[in-house]
Amino acid sequence: MLSAEDIYSQLSHVKNYENWDTGLNGKSAVSLFLFHYSKLKKSTEAHNKGIDLLEHELNNLESISNVSLFNGLCGIAWSVNYLASENMIDIDHDDFLPDLLESELKSIFFSNNALISDHQFKNNSDIFFYFIERYSTTQSDILKNEYEIFINRSLILFTHFFHQLDSHKLYEKLDIKNLIGFIRNLNLLAQSFQSPLLHFLFSKSNNWVLSALEVNNINLSALFQSANYITDTTHSKKLTKLLTKNNKKTVNEMTLDKINISENIGIWNEGTSNLGLKHIVFEDQIKKKSLKYLLELD
Repeated sequence: MLSAEDIYSQLSHVKNYENWDTGLNGKSAVSLFLFHYSKLKKSTEAHNKGIDLLEHELNNLESISNVSLFNGLCGIAWSVNYLASENMIDIDHDDFLPDLLESELKSIFFSNNALISDHQFKNNSDIFFYFIERYSTTQSDILKNEYEIFINRSLILFTHFFHQLDSHKLYEKLDIKNLIGFIRNLNLLAQSFQSPLLHFLFSKSNNWVLSALEVNNINLSALFQSANYITDTTHSKKLTKLLTKNNKKTVNEMTLDKINISENIGIWNEGTSNLGLKHIVFEDQIKKKSLKYLLELD
C-alpha cells in the first residue's frame, strides 16, 4: 500500500507540473498535500514545492475562466484561505482574499434570479462553500458581518430556487452528487450559523436525493448527518436501510501500490492528492471539517 512518503516521492519527481489542471483538481490540491506533508514530516523541500505551485496558481488567475471548486477560482481561493488560516503560508487572508476575487464571486452568484441549469447550481454551491469557510475563519469583525449578510442573502436565493424547482419538479434534472454537495455545505454552515431557512433547504434537498436514489454508489454521509430534516417517512426508512449498508472506504482499506500521476492528481476520485491527504488526515489526526468535507471523510 502506498504511504504518504511514497506519494510525496512520486509527486516530487514530476517536472511538468505547469501542465496540471488548476484548482482542487490540480495544482491547488497538490499544494495542500505538500504543505501538510511539510508540517507533518518537517520537510522544507515539500514546503518550497507547495509555495511554487500556489504561486503558479495565483500568477495565472486571469487565464482561469470558471469559478468551480473543481478547477476554478473557488478551489484556488479556498486553498489560500485554508492554508493561511492554518498558518501554513505567510498571507493575511483577510487582507489578501477580499481584494483578489470576492467581489467577482459575489457578482456571479447573484447574476441570475432564476435557476437555469445544474451547472449554475453547482457553481453557486461552490461559491457558497467558499464564503461559509471565510465566515468561519475570518478574524475581522467587519468581514464577518459582510459574510453573514452574504450567507443570509444566499439562503434566500437558494430558497427561491428551491421553490421554483419544487413547483415544476425541475429538481429531477439536478445531479444527485451536486445536491449532496449542497447538503454538505448546509451541514458545515449549521455548525456555526442559524437561520430559519436551513430547515426548508435541508428537508427539500434530502428528500429530493432520496426520491431519485436507486443504488448506493455514492457517499451518503451528508444525508446521515442531516437525517432529522427528512420529513417523508418512506425516505426516512430508505435512508435507514442505506445506513446499515454504508461502508466507508478508509485509508487502511486502500490497497493501491502505484498511482498514475498524469491521469488524476486532484482531491477527488482517489486522485494523488486525495490519497496523500487522507493518509495525513489519519496520521496527523486533522479535524478540520472543511478539508474532511472535500475528502468526503465527514
